[in-house]
Amino acid sequence: MAQSYAQKIVAGVIRLYPSYVTEPLDVQWNHGNAAVLVLDADGTLAGHVFGPDKAVGQQCIKVGMRKLLQVWRTGYLTGRFEELVFAGKLDEDKFGVQRPDFIGWEGGVPLLAPDGTMIAAAFSGFRGFRDIEIIERAGAELGLKVKRD
Repeated sequence: MAQSYAQKIVAGVIRLYPSYVTEPLDVQWNHGNAAVLVLDADGTLAGHVFGPDKAVGQQCIKVGMRKLLQVWRTGYLTGRFEELVFAGKLDEDKFGVQRPDFIGWEGGVPLLAPDGTMIAAAFSGFRGFRDIEIIERAGAELGLKVKRD
């Protein structure tokens, strides 16, 4: 059976992860503990938790899942969705996401497959722009592009 995009993205993040934990600013809060979660259009969910601290890993999973679900529901990068809603450019009611459930932290990433299918992905554990970067790099290896707006 062929691997799904979700499984391939997670494998790519696992491969890239060691090069990211060398940056002190990316490990200062979570000490290298992190999580990646990916949800394919067909409903395949894949993920991986990094690091030995289960309590911190649990927090990374919780934050990552909030990012993932918001991207899955909205099709927007986390952080960007909130900007658009608060600027009055998007009506959150159309997406079924209520303001108390917003997660403005970056790291939730909509990826587009060559056929236009959207894959929701999230990373939690590094600085926001690096959370996005590791997902973007893993997706690019598969020909996926970040949906910016």
